[in-house]
Amino acid sequence: MLQDITKLIQLQERDQRIRALQKDLKDIPTMQTRAKMQLAGDQAAVDAANLAMKEVEVKIKNIQLDVQTRQTSIKRLQDQQFETRKNDEFAALGHEIKRYEADVTKLEDGELEQMEALEAAKEKLKEAQAKLAATQVRVNEELKNLEERGVGVKKRLDDLNAERAKLAEPIDPDALDLYTRIFTKKGDAAIVPMENAMCGGCHMKVVVGVIQSLKQSEKLTQCEACGRILYLVE
Repeated sequence: MLQDITKLIQLQERDQRIRALQKDLKDIPTMQTRAKMQLAGDQAAVDAANLAMKEVEVKIKNIQLDVQTRQTSIKRLQDQQFETRKNDEFAALGHEIKRYEADVTKLEDGELEQMEALEAAKEKLKEAQAKLAATQVRVNEELKNLEERGVGVKKRLDDLNAERAKLAEPIDPDALDLYTRIFTKKGDAAIVPMENAMCGGCHMKVVVGVIQSLKQSEKLTQCEACGRILYLVE
């Protein structure tokens, strides 16, 4: 086997590992985004629960204002009733007072219902916040692991690139250039074995001339179908 072939096979092994790690590193931001998106649904539930609670609080406040308005009217009518000396006017004022008092009773009943609704809304908000907090802990841990993973991948990439540089240094420049162009184009392997007269890359049958060239081991031999560099499996 040509010396350059042996060196190129070693170089390719590093390049394949480098390419896999580069893909891994490239995927990490996507995984971080996906992890953060887990919070979106829980945060939306908290926001919805908080809004529902505030809406109930507004209803209670409006009822209290209505009660206060009617109680003020009742006080005003009672004062008028105390001052009048006419029986029919006294009776009419009394009728109005009773009507306002009935309104107050109805409003206070409604306020009790809304207070119960408020307690339920607060409990729902508490549950949503607890779920969000649990998700946040899980996401934080996942993000931490991804960050550590990224640091580790970068370290391995630096080490592999250093190894690759040393392996590439003694290789014939023309052979290295051919290998690099094929590896970049094919994306998986530039150098593949020939077994049973078949290319290990495209799995096409290799012509006799290529087989003879491989056996002579005088130069780099390429598959006529896919262009990959071939080597004999001994």
